[in-house]
Amino acid sequence: MSEITYYDSHAHILSEEYDNDREAMLETCKEKKIDRMMIITLENEECRKAIEYARNEKQRYQVSLGIFPLDVEKVDDAYWQEFVELAKMDEVVAIGEIGLDYYWEKDEEKRKLQKEMFIKQIELAKELNKPILVHSRDAIQDTYEILKEHKTKGLLHCFPGSLEMANEFTKLGYYLAIGGPCTFKNARHAKDVVTNMDLRYLLVETDSPYMAPEPVRGTRNDPSNIPYIVQKMADLREMSLEDMAKTLNENYSRFLKGEEL
Repeated sequence: MSEITYYDSHAHILSEEYDNDREAMLETCKEKKIDRMMIITLENEECRKAIEYARNEKQRYQVSLGIFPLDVEKVDDAYWQEFVELAKMDEVVAIGEIGLDYYWEKDEEKRKLQKEMFIKQIELAKELNKPILVHSRDAIQDTYEILKEHKTKGLLHCFPGSLEMANEFTKLGYYLAIGGPCTFKNARHAKDVVTNMDLRYLLVETDSPYMAPEPVRGTRNDPSNIPYIVQKMADLREMSLEDMAKTLNENYSRFLKGEEL
């Protein structure tokens, strides 16, 4: 039997929550066979730090850079030009997390700004031939309409929608990343999506340091908790852990290469 390995498609490992023990945490991830990790960065300076990780361990670390929807008003021309230059770098393999967040933003004019920046970053990603990592909170219909009109490669991070919406996104070719919520007792939508969606488009993530899975829910999350999530996915699909991990690894490799099904 071959050794089971894992990845984390969405981890904020440069978050201040890890400042006191980051290297020890990453060593634990290695011990638990989390062999690949997408470092999510939401600021230009943070991205530079992540690039150093990727340069030191090219196979292990991938980097994504995005302007988060709640930060769009902070972006001036100088910041955008710096953002574009960083996004062009080889170590930056994806643009994200980007998207729409209506949970925290109720003002219609500011929601319009979110849409404009979302589209602007999608178009940049298309120019650079890099996938996007999409954040959508209380905005699934607008997210769908934008992704349908500005179709590109990418995934929906921490997919929040129903199975019906999941099927609509996968028809467009988008992957769906699911994390800790599929392990929660009352997470009906997440479990339904994992159980019934097109398995070829399923990815796994932690969204560390947030949303730790059962049985460590309520603690600081980190990528070493991925095996709990993959085991739950395997249980929901009535698959072995080995087969689920293998499928998820194949999906992630295909996603990173930009290969279409």
